Amino acid sequence: MAENKGDFVSEQRAILARLTAAELITVEEAETLLSLYKTGFEAGEPRGDAQRAYFESRKIHAKMLAGTHVSPVALVIAAAAVGSFELSEGDDGTTTVTMARQSYGQAGAAIGAGIGSLLGGPAGAVLGGEIGGVIGGIIDDKKGKA
Repeated sequence: MAENKGDFVSEQRAILARLTAAELITVEEAETLLSLYKTGFEAGEPRGDAQRAYFESRKIHAKMLAGTHVSPVALVIAAAAVGSFELSEGDDGTTTVTMARQSYGQAGAAIGAGIGSLLGGPAGAVLGGEIGGVIGGIIDDKKGKA
């Protein structure tokens, strides 16, 4: 984190590079996951469009789910990215999509996958990713929404 001086996108890129080096995700999956992270990050910006970002993220996640050789670690991280959005019903009955200004869901999943892989290989990475995503979601619930 200190190396990237608060640049969250660079941090995520570094985490994904480590997961790639450990052969838990492919280079292509890392690029897709970084794109998902950027989409969510931009949605949390003051002028971000959380609804557009949510549907775009769901589309990417669905495409990954339909893939034939997708890493379970990549799927867990992508699911955390989609799970970082919050859907609720507005006063007028319409669906409202919000996103934490700085979401920790996907970041937590990626970090958890890295830690889990050290403790239990690929299976540990999947479990660690799930736990990290949940922890990131809890953090998101405590932060402001966009």
